[in-house]
Amino acid sequence: MPYREEDISIYWIDSDAELARAVDSWSSVVALDTEFIRTNTFYPIPGLYQVASDTDVFLLDPLTIEDWEPLKSYLMNPDTCKIMHACLEDLELIFAHLRIVPSNVFDTQLAHAYVSQDYSLSYARLIERYSGVLLEKEHTRSDWLQRPLSDDQLRYAVDDVVHLAAVGELLRQRLNELQRWSWFQEDMQQRAAYEEPRPQAYYRQVKRAWQLNEVQLSALQRLCEWRENAARRLDVPRNRVIWDEHLFTFAQSHSLTESTLAKFLPAAIIRRFGAQLIEVHQRSSESDDVAMLLDRPLSPSQGARLKALRDLGREAANSLGLAPELLARKKDVEACLRQFNATGELSGIYLGWRREVVGDGFLQVLEVAG
Repeated sequence: MPYREEDISIYWIDSDAELARAVDSWSSVVALDTEFIRTNTFYPIPGLYQVASDTDVFLLDPLTIEDWEPLKSYLMNPDTCKIMHACLEDLELIFAHLRIVPSNVFDTQLAHAYVSQDYSLSYARLIERYSGVLLEKEHTRSDWLQRPLSDDQLRYAVDDVVHLAAVGELLRQRLNELQRWSWFQEDMQQRAAYEEPRPQAYYRQVKRAWQLNEVQLSALQRLCEWRENAARRLDVPRNRVIWDEHLFTFAQSHSLTESTLAKFLPAAIIRRFGAQLIEVHQRSSESDDVAMLLDRPLSPSQGARLKALRDLGREAANSLGLAPELLARKKDVEACLRQFNATGELSGIYLGWRREVVGDGFLQVLEVAG
């Protein structure tokens, strides 16, 4: 049953029929947020979906709803706009739960970075800045799987979407006024195109992996791929299977035995996974396939070029009133430097709107230094 608070109607949706009716009532623009738990699992467990449409707020209960097709159809419809804030974790939750990627997403955190120098503005600060409303945020770590939810939790959940559409419209107007809508769109399409990470690619995230030779790196890749698949199959955090640093150590071993494992792992882990680890390591040692070496840390001269590029990006961002991270994030600039060293061209991210803003300056630094 709905109840009214000021001019807002709030609906608790906990059945398939109610969800279908709710989605049918939504306008072409909604605000969307999620609450979830991810303490002892690999995948996030949905605790609540919040959707605001005009003056209605709908709280969707994942613990009781079974038929999610109406929501999936709405989220995948390119003619409906889904306004979210810091959408990456929400997109991951939606993919894990519904196995879809929403289309036409508008991320207010990203949009704000194009009209100010704040790149990671929190939702509470965003709402305060644009609407003057002060939000209570103490329920971020609440148990969203408990039922019934407390009144404070419900108020928190409603607050997370009730102001969002209006702020999104203000940001859209500001982007158009500054003629930066196309810039935002270019990056928003990439941010919203969520893809589940590939198990075979995780090894690149392991600390010091660049120190390994091709054979060792191949072993690390296969061990990490096995661990990723095991964690997903069992739905447990990676460290509940085996830690990164142990996989790194095992990858350096010429052979892997139970006695080697016993030096690093608890007996219970060896009983459960030891034979699989040994088999994966052995298959890697017998294979002719080797992984390509990872990039080594930048040399001092390359580091100096990286700093020059980042300084140039920050200068340009400051002059435009943009968040510096849009032009000078270390990860992006370093990738551009490495791409130029390998091909003589800028990396993909600096071939879009950034090419107009800093492309020539980047090329001058790179070509002179090269």
